[in-house]
Amino acid sequence: MLISKHPILSAIPFAIDTPNPYFVRLPKITLSEVVTFMEDEANSPSSDWTEILDKVLQDQHNCPFEIQPKGSLPFWRLRVLEWSSCPRSFILVFIFHHSLMDTKSALSFHDELEGYMAQYTGIEPSDTVYSPSDALIPPLESLYTLPVSQEFLQSQEKYSEPSPDSWTAAPQFTPVKTHFSSLWLSEVDTRALIALSKKEQVSITATLQVLIATCIFSVLPSKYHTLQGDCAVSLRKFLPEPVTASTLGCYVGSLSTTYRRKPSFDWNEARRTKVAIEHAMAQKGGDMPVGYLAFIRNQHHWMLQKLGRNRMSSFELSNVGASSTLRGGMNFEIESMLFSQSSSACSAAIKVSAVTGRDGRLALGFTWQEGAIEAGMIEEVQRALKGEVEILAVSG
Repeated sequence: MLISKHPILSAIPFAIDTPNPYFVRLPKITLSEVVTFMEDEANSPSSDWTEILDKVLQDQHNCPFEIQPKGSLPFWRLRVLEWSSCPRSFILVFIFHHSLMDTKSALSFHDELEGYMAQYTGIEPSDTVYSPSDALIPPLESLYTLPVSQEFLQSQEKYSEPSPDSWTAAPQFTPVKTHFSSLWLSEVDTRALIALSKKEQVSITATLQVLIATCIFSVLPSKYHTLQGDCAVSLRKFLPEPVTASTLGCYVGSLSTTYRRKPSFDWNEARRTKVAIEHAMAQKGGDMPVGYLAFIRNQHHWMLQKLGRNRMSSFELSNVGASSTLRGGMNFEIESMLFSQSSSACSAAIKVSAVTGRDGRLALGFTWQEGAIEAGMIEEVQRALKGEVEILAVSG
């Protein structure tokens, strides 16, 4: 039903090694080729299922989508983790290529799938699903003009080496092997963090951005005094129909904020971050890196020239917010949620992906490229972050 409703699920990128790539529609999708059930007899969700999930996600991040000779496989897949000891619980992993959709889309995908499962009558479905004939929804740049000032254009065209006191990890390189680790906050700590942020008149995104910067500084040598943090933002509110909050597509921008070393977490820094986010959103997508892409004549050359250079950003935060509230009365209901993104050769050294599930727990997915940062660094950052949140929760 989802495939029939959303044409993008039947689209794959084509001619990606040319200046003019485009999408090709698959005539049909074979479900048994994209949905895999994985049963683990030795473990159950009552044991430490987060370790099992972390391993599955890391493995999936390192299985890239590839264009097949006959173009038969879509650029998404599902993995279902089951336990014979807990037949009423399972973990659904939705893996998709970022060219198809953003994480707001993934939230919609899960919500719609949950609704369709509630309607399921037990009829054996066909393994073959024929693609809808509906046209693809236009991409961001075809729906909306992203304003780019001359000053921003010049700043993007000129490469400026980061200052020596700015930590940006190892220079950009290939190949990319992604490592993944999750950090789950308790419902109590999540609630306290949200309440404190509201009390201090900042968004949870601004709070997380500063918390991450503070904790990275705490594990870095004292010679590093600045960090560049990127923050992903949704541009859907500026887009015309047919794009809505539940449309499957990729409609995101980003902004960067510079942080200086502080002895501890600082609410004033969170307020400064909130102002920076509000200023960027007031530009309605203007002067964002996504808007600069249209000015790049040869993207392959543009990407290749980045290799060997220092990264501009230390970390990137993508906070997709909270999933919808509990519905009640369904055969299956979404409980917890976790979100992650692959690491990249040319991007921030550490990516942090945040989502709050219906169970009220904030989950943070950390990804990094093997060889880009010191071994054990993420574990130290996560330990520091958990400690900072607990201190804030107690103080609140």
